[in-house]
Amino acid sequence: MSLTIENGAAGDLVLGGDDLPPPPAAAPPFVVLKQHVAIEVDLQNKSVHGVSTMVIFPIEPDLEEISLDARQCDIDIGNITVNGFKTKASYSDPYDLMQVPREYQIGAPQHHIMSRRMQPLRPLKRPEVPNSERTALPCCVPADGSLKVSLKREYLSEPPAKARQMPELARAKNEAAASGIEQSEAHSYKISIPFRSKNIRDGLHFVGVDEGDMRYPHVYTRHSLEPGTVSCIFPCVDDPGSRHPWELSIKCPRTLGDVFEQAPVAQPSTQAALALNGSRKRKQGEDPAPPPPASRLLEEDKMLEMTVVCSGNLTGEQIDPLDDKKKIMTFESSIAAAQHITFAIGPFEHIQLWSEFRTEEADEKLGANAAKIHGYCLPGRAEEVLHTCQPIVGAADYFAPEFGRYPFDSYKIVFVEDMVQDTVSGTSISLCSTRLLYPEDIIEVETEVTRKLVHALASQYFGVYIVPNRRSDYWLIIGIQWFMTDLFMKTICGNNWYRFHLKTLSDKLVEQDVSRPSLHDLGEHLHIGDFEQEFMALKAPLVLYILDQRMSKIPGSTGIIRVISKIVSTANIDTRNETTWLSAEQFRAACEKMSQYRPDELWTQWIHSAGCPKLDIKQKFNKKNLNVDITIEQRQGKDTAKEITKEDFHRELVELRHDVWAGSVPKHFTGPFTVRIHEADGTPYEHYLAITDKDKASTNLQIAYNTKYKRMKRTKKATAAAAANSSTDKDLQEDDVVYYNALGDVLQTEKNAQDWGLQDWSQATQTQMDQESYEWIRLDCNFEWLCSMKTDMPPYMIVAQLQQDRDVVAQQDSMLYLHRTSRPSGVVSTIETRTAMDCRYYYGIRCMAIEDLPKMADPELNYIGKAHLILIFRHFFCDRMVGKNGTVTFPPMPNDFSDKAQYNVQCAMVTAIAKTRENGRCSKDARNFLLDLLLFNDNSENDYSDHPYVACLLQALTTSLIPKKVDGDRDLLSSLNMHDEADVEFKRFIEKTIEEIDKYRRMDEWTSSYQNIWTTTALECKMRLMKAKVIPVAPLEFIQYLQDDNIDLVRIKAFECLVELGMLSKPAIMKLLLASVSTDPSPFVRDRLYKVLCKGMAAIALGESKAQQVDQPQAIVEDDGFVIEQGETEIQQRKLDANRNQSIQNALAALKEELKGNEDLQLVVWKAVNSTWISAKEKFNLLDLCFAMFEPEDNLLLTFEYPKVWRATREINAPPLVNGRPDPSRVIKKQCIIRFTTEYRTEPRQKLVIEPPPPPPPEPVIKPPEPKKIKLSTKPSFSGASISRQPSFSGPSTSRPGTPGPLTLPSVPSDSIAVMPRAAVAQVVNTPATPRPSAPVVSDSIAVQRVSVLLGNPSTPKTATPPPPSSAAPAPATNGAKPPAEKRPKPSAKKRKSDEADDLIRQKKIKTENGKPSKIVTLPFKSWDRLPEKTKRQMREVRAANSKQSSGSVSSSSTIVAKRPAILGGIGSSGSGHVGSALHKVSSSANSSIRGRTPTVGGRGSTPILLSRGSPAPTGSSRGSPAPNRPGTPSLLSAAPKQRKPLPSGAPHHTPVAKSSGSGGGGGGGGGGNGGSVETPPVKKKSVIKLKVRAPSQASPPPPSSAGGR
Repeated sequence: MSLTIENGAAGDLVLGGDDLPPPPAAAPPFVVLKQHVAIEVDLQNKSVHGVSTMVIFPIEPDLEEISLDARQCDIDIGNITVNGFKTKASYSDPYDLMQVPREYQIGAPQHHIMSRRMQPLRPLKRPEVPNSERTALPCCVPADGSLKVSLKREYLSEPPAKARQMPELARAKNEAAASGIEQSEAHSYKISIPFRSKNIRDGLHFVGVDEGDMRYPHVYTRHSLEPGTVSCIFPCVDDPGSRHPWELSIKCPRTLGDVFEQAPVAQPSTQAALALNGSRKRKQGEDPAPPPPASRLLEEDKMLEMTVVCSGNLTGEQIDPLDDKKKIMTFESSIAAAQHITFAIGPFEHIQLWSEFRTEEADEKLGANAAKIHGYCLPGRAEEVLHTCQPIVGAADYFAPEFGRYPFDSYKIVFVEDMVQDTVSGTSISLCSTRLLYPEDIIEVETEVTRKLVHALASQYFGVYIVPNRRSDYWLIIGIQWFMTDLFMKTICGNNWYRFHLKTLSDKLVEQDVSRPSLHDLGEHLHIGDFEQEFMALKAPLVLYILDQRMSKIPGSTGIIRVISKIVSTANIDTRNETTWLSAEQFRAACEKMSQYRPDELWTQWIHSAGCPKLDIKQKFNKKNLNVDITIEQRQGKDTAKEITKEDFHRELVELRHDVWAGSVPKHFTGPFTVRIHEADGTPYEHYLAITDKDKASTNLQIAYNTKYKRMKRTKKATAAAAANSSTDKDLQEDDVVYYNALGDVLQTEKNAQDWGLQDWSQATQTQMDQESYEWIRLDCNFEWLCSMKTDMPPYMIVAQLQQDRDVVAQQDSMLYLHRTSRPSGVVSTIETRTAMDCRYYYGIRCMAIEDLPKMADPELNYIGKAHLILIFRHFFCDRMVGKNGTVTFPPMPNDFSDKAQYNVQCAMVTAIAKTRENGRCSKDARNFLLDLLLFNDNSENDYSDHPYVACLLQALTTSLIPKKVDGDRDLLSSLNMHDEADVEFKRFIEKTIEEIDKYRRMDEWTSSYQNIWTTTALECKMRLMKAKVIPVAPLEFIQYLQDDNIDLVRIKAFECLVELGMLSKPAIMKLLLASVSTDPSPFVRDRLYKVLCKGMAAIALGESKAQQVDQPQAIVEDDGFVIEQGETEIQQRKLDANRNQSIQNALAALKEELKGNEDLQLVVWKAVNSTWISAKEKFNLLDLCFAMFEPEDNLLLTFEYPKVWRATREINAPPLVNGRPDPSRVIKKQCIIRFTTEYRTEPRQKLVIEPPPPPPPEPVIKPPEPKKIKLSTKPSFSGASISRQPSFSGPSTSRPGTPGPLTLPSVPSDSIAVMPRAAVAQVVNTPATPRPSAPVVSDSIAVQRVSVLLGNPSTPKTATPPPPSSAAPAPATNGAKPPAEKRPKPSAKKRKSDEADDLIRQKKIKTENGKPSKIVTLPFKSWDRLPEKTKRQMREVRAANSKQSSGSVSSSSTIVAKRPAILGGIGSSGSGHVGSALHKVSSSANSSIRGRTPTVGGRGSTPILLSRGSPAPTGSSRGSPAPNRPGTPSLLSAAPKQRKPLPSGAPHHTPVAKSSGSGGGGGGGGGGNGGSVETPPVKKKSVIKLKVRAPSQASPPPPSSAGGR
């Protein structure tokens, strides 16, 4: 919108009209025309303050408030102005959400609470408005909108001046004013916001200003792909789509010495100064005055000039008029988004790269397209910058004519410390890490570093100047960046490097693109981690490459290069916003227009879908039709998900947290497919075919054959003649075709074959080769598919392709086939040896052949692979010397690394020799060969450094010491047999190797190697030996390098080694690692250590190492010596271990199980989460790690302060004392002295009664199988009849008469009112069990328990089976009362337990009186002496009635109802059984099963006692009364039941059982039971007292009555 207004089109736009759609949600209707930021950077205090001024153009005329972005800032709300007038504003810092509130008491298990609190800081909270929609409807999308500024007129501090009224859109449209930006400013708001930073976490990074940091002080901006970082520096609209002009004025110290200049302190007062300076001596106990701070800078360093390098062009530089020790530098940028504003401040050295490396001819040729490139670095590194950045000038000169003019006036490269990423691009500037700098004598990293720097330059075209339309278009921007980069690398590294590089990336993509999202969907998740950006940088340029290959086949098309060039040229000519954004649809339309190729299938399969095709190709020659039949089957849909590895654990975890799902994989990829057949006459024939979607299962291709049956015969004779270049050999056959240019045709003589042990194809293979109709078939020769191909071509065709095809991709395919499918063979070893010996091959192919040769060191081949490797190395890098006695030695030649391809081959051979094995170990001659290379290494005549080469030799020696397997728990060094000569030699070699490793490690402390590569290599070598159990584990070898003074790379490597050795289980190492992750001042170190921590947790999750073990329960040991193992737990653990790596969910479950109960770890991790050093992204990462480690706990403990109250007290105006006596005359009248004090109110004014929540419903009790159950009769009384055929469960068996015994029930206090003891409920078991005696239970309930509940099962059927005829009939109901109907018990909602017997259940009863329910009141009974006198009298009457009833044998008139028929077999059958004894014996086993059940409320058998006021208590009846010989036993029922109504005439009547002369008391025992009953007088209707007395456990009941019983 801003650019449109600048061009004078603001008056023609109808903004906010009815014809435009409403703005999107959360998109304020305004645009930023320009912004001016004036800041001052204080390096010593690490702070920034200044004023941010923005010119806002409203889209809607009634806009009352705008939202801006600001983070970690203190905004001066009172001084915010709009058009020069103060206004009302509000600000809430979003970074306050990163702090745990003071009242929160949370830890690591509450990580989800903190994640939910920080949710507004996540980037996905910002709504997305595509740039294409902003053209018609301009708007801004703030990241947070944390700063609200009011535009209302009434909020201004003063009324507007007459010359400058508040703008109105209607007047602004018709007002005649100047065009361009002046017109837009006349109708806009100018908002000025003063601010100051606080506790900088993001946005800026200060280096060299902390105590102990001896690096040069400098500061630079930090950036992220998503918005939210720039607003941490100054207030702005942090929106990638809001692009407008900028002006930045940055004030900083003028020199490096001014950075640490102490601010002048206030002078003390005169008296204080005299007190301090009046005496030269200090008082006793007084500390000496601190000395003035000594500067750590040298005098020459203090004079270094501080420089500001910023986005845009430098327009002014001046000394601060208020302080001559500061200066102000001003920069202007034409168009940029807030996230691309970049600056760096420090004592940088300036290098003009464009004048150093561009010739005058090239400058004249490029003319205005020549970009001015500047380099900036810290003092002392200018030479490294010159060497490192030399290719950048060539890249700029290549991009200008190929793709278009550089979009900015200049390009600046600044090298700074502690960067997390290697490069970060801003507007006309790139921040690069000093890790990329390398001296002139280092050659290993030049290709990789050059590619990264060229990519930073390409990002200026796409990414900074041309931006994506929406998030899903990021793949196109990143793909074009790397596509341009690789095209330039092709010009300096060659076509072989380019194609070999693409093929390597393609194979890597096929391996990684499993269960990953598509390119289109991946753009939404780029912010979650650098692994997503790396995957997009891998796949996107490859997709563009195959698109370019397919477009190039169209006649007259030049591929996508011209499409990219047109996009850049259009953006350079037309600078509107519409031309500086790019969408995938726009790019696709441009490709169709330029080449007439419709990439529909490519767009669908490679951009909107995921995965790569995997082809199974079978070929067959059809002699009948003279065709080559090719069958292609795609199997990518049949692959299963790959296992989780340590490298993938963190990515899988983060993708799980952010809901990143795998894309759909097409079952059938389609597209052009080129096949090249090398026929018998040696002529290649290309056939352009296509795989279409018509063939769903497989694709069948038929290719016509052009040559008749004429086969080239590769005989040994022809091969030898070709090698000798002998054209006069008459023995050659007429039809022999000899290729003199075939690769790998070295070592062809018989002497070479004899000396090297070379083998050729067997005669049978030669015959089969002669019968073939073609040499080989090259599939996808134009490299148009990113796939893996598996063919059925015989090995000799693969070898022919390797030796005769000039394409490096074909040679790479052949080597991959040999590496993947070939078995150890002398022929294959010969072919790979000749490949490595032929220097005409690309060095990458030679290295692949060398890496496969260790596999040929097989005992069946007499270890020919090892011999070939040593012979190759001697041939190229050793001298042959003959001694005096005729011995031949091969000392290594002095190093010469001028041939970089040969140097790479040399390093590959050293590594391959170390991998050869004989009998599980590296052979003695191979080990000594490697050791001699290290001992006799000579780099005196070499122009390049040998630091990386020595590191490669140390790694190779370490590899040679590691055997295939180490048996036992002891290390190999201490377990070697000293009586075995081979073991003695191997031990000496191990000690010698460790000595060499330590020697180079100590040398690195005195003469520093490149990036301390010797120290890091020594640490890694020792770690590998310890992990392989070659030497004992010694953690102190690595801990000594964890000090803060060491270089960052060494510290990181030391932590990596400790984690690899499983030291993460040590609490001290874990604490140290987490402390470094959360408090290290370097963000680079924090990022790398976090990844190390994730790998350590992945090792624990996948079972490779163990976590710190907490106290585990020991195995149960019985008295007889048997150990009872936790069988089920062991099985579950084994299942978990087997499935750990199958999915991320299983890995997380295993990790949480390993760390369960580790509270120390929780405290350490949570301390790291609450660190004030880490950024928002780092805190999110640690919270994700907490999610992986601990199960979330949904509890939150809050701490609140007591309310503070004021108390006013009036002091008495007492007369003052004069001579010890009060003097009333001196009392000041009319004086009131009130003293105010504060105190905390610890009790509420009004106590709130909060009912406790109901307990959860009882869990269902799983009952054991009960084939035999006890059922009681539903007759009015117990008959005591027994079933002789059923065995007895609790009493004696039928074969042996049981001993009669009385019923033993728990004792109760004698002064309770009709208390019914809660007897244990009988539970029937399958086998007879000896019952345990029940403990006395004191009941405190007035209500009588249901006997049916005590004896029967509440869940039994509603009807009960009557007893057999032989048993005694029960007594009829008293007064003809009808038995109550059976009701199924319902579970109670609330379960209560007694204070004195917690194992029993209190039953809830509801008493009915005259058909109306009456409540039972439960009172907690605490004191017996406080009862009313009437109640005590009633209690005495009840005791007396109970004592009287217990003396006689009176049966209860109440009907005892059971839910099941009586199956008490054997109970009382012999005349001596007793129901009570049977109940008592099963009560112990029944307690556990009946708990949790609640009987029916008010149902059958529920007989609460009603006490009539003023009337005698009802007579208690006994059910199962004790025997006469046991008078102390209480009765089963101690109160009279409710009177029942007479039965109707149709109801069955039962006659009572005649009295027997047996000894059993009225319990209904068989034979001896008394079945008679005595009617109880009816209860008079009086007022009822319903009490339920509850005696506490600590209260002592009164002594029982002397009457006996209850």
